[in-house]
Amino acid sequence: MSDSYSCILFTFFRIVAKAGSVTRAANELFISQPAVSAHLKAVEKRFGETLFERTPRGVSLTTIGREVLEQVNRLFALYNELPGVVDAARGQIRGEVAVAASSTPGAYCIPVLLKQFQEQYREAKVNLLVGDTAEVLQWLHDYRVPLGVVGELHAEEDFHKFKIGCDELSLVTSAENPILTIKNLKPEDVRGQTLFIRERGSSTREATEKLLGDLLQSFGRIVEISNPEAIKQSVIAGLGVAVLSSWSIELERKAGLLSLIGDDGYRMCRNFYLVKRQNRILTGSAAALWDSLKECCAIHN
Repeated sequence: MSDSYSCILFTFFRIVAKAGSVTRAANELFISQPAVSAHLKAVEKRFGETLFERTPRGVSLTTIGREVLEQVNRLFALYNELPGVVDAARGQIRGEVAVAASSTPGAYCIPVLLKQFQEQYREAKVNLLVGDTAEVLQWLHDYRVPLGVVGELHAEEDFHKFKIGCDELSLVTSAENPILTIKNLKPEDVRGQTLFIRERGSSTREATEKLLGDLLQSFGRIVEISNPEAIKQSVIAGLGVAVLSSWSIELERKAGLLSLIGDDGYRMCRNFYLVKRQNRILTGSAAALWDSLKECCAIHN
């Protein structure tokens, strides 16, 4: 089997694994389902193992299939990094590099930190992907991005991390909410309040649950919204309360649109980390970006 044909098979394998369905993969590739199935059989024949389990709803990877996918993702990542390796050997840093960030640092921290990198390496282009913490860690795991910035990090054995800063999370509401007159909140104080909260997988959601503790269950209504800006605007409109980052509400507090609720018991600091896969060696523009972000954060801290 030729190397070029192997690359084609691996491409089909990745697309089907991501789609979770031969039908969806065929639609994405604009070819027939039998053609996709034939390529999958060829991949499984090469390894002598069943890589997919067929189900009524589509396909899912077997344990061995997941191991193969991780190595195939790694292979494609190395291939895509080759031009940068050659450029770095010539003393040039250029081309595209991706960095993923969770919502808060992606909106308020990373854009500022990227300024130094872009000024130093004008031929490099940074692509910023923003998602929740779980998504960012998954992108790193799948080799979609070489580095990321997140808050809470539980699977620490899988990632190398470097602290780049911290922010304060606070329970806030609009300036007209009568709850602002209460310093020590009790369960009965929040029963008439709506709490806006991030989706599961977000480090802000996890921090909110930790900050509010048992009080969380006492709110009259809990509304889950995945967009932090939508949460902030809902609170400004007087619809309820939320736990928000100090970075995201700085201007609104100065303008008198948002105020902090209660005493210091409803504040907490949260660290942010620059992370990469433990076993991934950064090269070219990715290595330069990693070093630049670390240097910039050391100066600001």
